Amino acid sequence: MILITNKCERQHSLPESVPGILPGGETIMTEKNVAEHAISARSRKNLLEAMRGEAFAFAKYKLFAKQARKNGRTELADLFDKTADQEYMEHFAEQAELLQLVGSDEQDVTNAIAGESFEVDTLYKQFAEEALEDGDEQVAHRFKEIRQDETYHQLAFHEALIKLQTTERAVKAATRGNSKARDY
Repeated sequence: MILITNKCERQHSLPESVPGILPGGETIMTEKNVAEHAISARSRKNLLEAMRGEAFAFAKYKLFAKQARKNGRTELADLFDKTADQEYMEHFAEQAELLQLVGSDEQDVTNAIAGESFEVDTLYKQFAEEALEDGDEQVAHRFKEIRQDETYHQLAFHEALIKLQTTERAVKAATRGNSKARDY
């Protein structure tokens, strides 16, 4: 569980979002279970936590670079960009490889659907409600707006999955058809 504390010092528990695992603990990418056994549970947890930090640093440094450029400080902006790229291209990517985060296209799209579904159905819905309860209307509005964006992402990934599965079936059918044709 991730504990989130707001300005009123109340803690809110949300299921931890782990790539390949639904909030209930159900595994999505079953082919990757083998990799989970090669890494201890503690190391897996630490890798995921480190990846969250690297991803946040990447996004934060890119925003800092944009602001520095806006302020005419290109050298500082370049430093932020260079550091951000290292956080993502090296640190995050290397840790993701250890976890075997990336799978087949179908596994990755299924994983993305699970993540977007969690954000739509649980995370942003709960955060918007709590922000309203706390009187933070701007924050609530932003969470609602982002939730709507996540709904579009969710639908786009569903469409992509259907397209992948349809294409895969068509290729298999064509392959079967071609092998029968060669038998004659």
